[in-house]
Amino acid sequence: MTHALQRAGGSDILRNNPELSFRNGSFSYSIRREGDQSIYSVTDGTSSISAPVEWAFGALIVGQTYLYRRDDAWYEAAVSFYPELKGLDWTPGHAGRLHRNLPESEGRRIDPAEARRCFGCHSTAAAWSGGSVLQSLTPGVQCAQCHAGATQHVAAVRRGDAARAAMPKLAAMQTEELANVCGKCHPSWADIAANGPRGVLNIRFQFYRLTNSRCYDAADKRIACTACHDPHGRLAQDISSYDSKCQQCHQAASARVKLCPVSKRDCVTCHMPRVDVPELHHKFTDHQIRIARAGDKYPN
Repeated sequence: MTHALQRAGGSDILRNNPELSFRNGSFSYSIRREGDQSIYSVTDGTSSISAPVEWAFGALIVGQTYLYRRDDAWYEAAVSFYPELKGLDWTPGHAGRLHRNLPESEGRRIDPAEARRCFGCHSTAAAWSGGSVLQSLTPGVQCAQCHAGATQHVAAVRRGDAARAAMPKLAAMQTEELANVCGKCHPSWADIAANGPRGVLNIRFQFYRLTNSRCYDAADKRIACTACHDPHGRLAQDISSYDSKCQQCHQAASARVKLCPVSKRDCVTCHMPRVDVPELHHKFTDHQIRIARAGDKYPN
């Protein structure tokens, strides 16, 4: 997640794709490289709106979305880059918006509170003034975003006195406690249950999906986020590497859980199926652990 946010000038996608375009009806969208800037433009064939892209959100696992400023306000560009397409398509939520005129079609104005939340999760130590004026930040998710006292710890290590500034060990937390740390940016079960979205779009909210699993136990560390994922490393792409995690609970010596009669390998391919979300051009792993059968309705 150190690449969750980049300045537009540092985005490899924008550097390597100097001419990006997308059309919908009478409106044409483009992101063109001009020197060290990328210029976002929307035109209806008669008039146009343009602004330099300032920030690129997303580590390119799913896509990359762009923010720009106009009239002292932040705007989310109506189009995003998707690696599956190697090009632009609607930013999530924009396809269903009204596009009757140029101002409606250019993008979505973001209020100061939402801007703070966006930068707050995709960067570290963001400082603001005057409502929506961004003073400083460190792009991407750094140590201090999750570890309280990280800055003091680093300073103490450099002084050779690390014992005086030890950070709380997240590994010692209970599953629900750890979920609250992750939930600062990954919405909790309560957030999604109360506010949605409903249907396949909530597959992006892993903790909500995991909590809906019959086997979820708030006190059992074997089903915590970090039981399967190393927050300091890359996402493991080898499906079989997760088998040992499943076997922490599903093993012959356990009388509490049943063993799978079908296979003992590649468990997640059946019990955490990948679900295609067409508008996001990506297949997401469903973290609601279950017996998933072909043709089953997506469980909310």
